[in-house]
Amino acid sequence: MLVDVTMHEEESVAVLTFSCGEDNALSPELVAALELKLTELEKDDSVRALVLTGGGAKAFCTGLDLKWLATKAKEPQCIGAYLKAINEVYLRLTLFSKPTVGALNGHTFAAGLFLAAHLDFRVMRDDRGWACLPEVDINIPLLPGMIAICEAVMPPQSFRQFYYTGARFTATQAQEMGFVDKVCSLDELLPQAVAFAATLGKKQTRTYAEMKRRIRQPIADLLRDEDPKHFAATLSFAM
Repeated sequence: MLVDVTMHEEESVAVLTFSCGEDNALSPELVAALELKLTELEKDDSVRALVLTGGGAKAFCTGLDLKWLATKAKEPQCIGAYLKAINEVYLRLTLFSKPTVGALNGHTFAAGLFLAAHLDFRVMRDDRGWACLPEVDINIPLLPGMIAICEAVMPPQSFRQFYYTGARFTATQAQEMGFVDKVCSLDELLPQAVAFAATLGKKQTRTYAEMKRRIRQPIADLLRDEDPKHFAATLSFAM
């Protein structure tokens, strides 16, 4: 499957667009490409903020690459390395030293929802796309880091709805539930995300990064130290 990660810059904001098929699932190749590009952008002093969006008109990101996982069912070490690599991307984003905004251009499911949650803010198109955590229906209990980031970005009653029901929520519902900060038309999605990111990019990077670290470090510690302990047991539910 063709993987594409492109970047262009607007008003000192890096717009990072990733594509991997129409569902934008997190294939191993896409995960590696995202980690590489995020590392590069964080070191680039000309970049003051980041907007992350999916390519195509259907999905921001629909989660893990389930087709790839099916081919590795008997290779637990390979699967563990894949999940750890995804956590590294989450870790990179959750402590990213510059402001980050997600432009959610379509379906935002499962690991894709966590990808969005690790950003500072989220803007979602209003006419198409669901936000959903289907793990309860596919027998994959959430990892500690997944739970912690959701608890950090939405009220408890909203997370309870996502967590236990596996229901699909529209952009407007996701905004009412506190997960999405703003909804707008697809035509306005990137312009509004970039404009907001640009205002955040005017703040002192050192201060912004430290403020983020002070609320996100416990989540980062879970991603790095605790989640890997639960990979095998978590996947056993789906087997």
